[in-house]
Amino acid sequence: MKTVLIPPILRWGMLKQLPQQIAEQFAKNGYKVIFCENPPNGYHKMEVSPNLFVYGNANDVLKECNEGQLSIDIMYNTWAKNYNWVNLVNPKVVIYHSCDSFEEWKIYEHQMMDYSQIVLCTSKYLYDLRRKQHSNVHLVRNGCSGEFIDIEYHMPFALKYLRPPIFNFTGACGVWVSTALLKKIANEYATILVGGQFGKEVPSNLFNLGVKEHIELSDYYYSSDICLLPFLIKSEITQAACPIKLYEYLSCGKPVLATAWDETTLDEFKDVVYTAKSNDEFIELGHEMAKFNEDDYKRISIKAKSIARNNTWEKRFEQINDLIILEYNQDKNLAQST
Repeated sequence: MKTVLIPPILRWGMLKQLPQQIAEQFAKNGYKVIFCENPPNGYHKMEVSPNLFVYGNANDVLKECNEGQLSIDIMYNTWAKNYNWVNLVNPKVVIYHSCDSFEEWKIYEHQMMDYSQIVLCTSKYLYDLRRKQHSNVHLVRNGCSGEFIDIEYHMPFALKYLRPPIFNFTGACGVWVSTALLKKIANEYATILVGGQFGKEVPSNLFNLGVKEHIELSDYYYSSDICLLPFLIKSEITQAACPIKLYEYLSCGKPVLATAWDETTLDEFKDVVYTAKSNDEFIELGHEMAKFNEDDYKRISIKAKSIARNNTWEKRFEQINDLIILEYNQDKNLAQST
């Protein structure tokens, strides 16, 4: 059984994102996975599911490595700042999954890629950038949980008395989000926020429902009518983004109203993701989508779920695992030839 290390990046229970999703996939597919929490969360070591261990303090991992109790085969990392972990644990294969473009992280990118055998990118924007910097770069986008597709759901009490259509924005209200567009939509229609403030104040006319457990999100997706991606198009953070919520919205069969950038205008999203190139167009599309009838929603739901089935975390892991196998085989062939 090969051991995969995910160095300190997030708290295990904080907003289930790419590192947690891929950690689960590794564990389900026969790898032993060590997930280090950041910031430290006490001194516990907990097996949260078969083969998946969460370390509250990453120093415990280093101690076990130094004492010979633990050997790392694969380091899977999504935060370039963790490049120094390569020398600390000496993994056989280093994978860097580039998933954002924040200014404060850029100084670490070259070191991380220099240490990596495999570089993955969640968006076309990042792929085009990283392939100029590394010879083994692959596009592996974010995905969705297959569990959400056709899951049984219950309408949350907070939504029961809202007048449809209900618009839904799920996620962090960060600097890349157009709160102006959220406010304008909420002026016209019941609009919920499932998430939290992350650098921008949440407009007061939204129904701010706060952060929910990941397993609860499907209730809010299914109980809404239209889901939103009002990102600021000119922001590099947006251009580099492949929002997990986009695929989660689709997994619950929902039409999506989004601002237009590469990741929302893919051909496969036609007639399901409605994209706007300007603020005025965004609001106009919102008015048009608010007129959808039952047949419209049914047609969109069938196609949206079909797209989601082709973009699950399980399928993303297959891509990653194939690359790992190829890397190991190349190393083996190289060893035999020498």
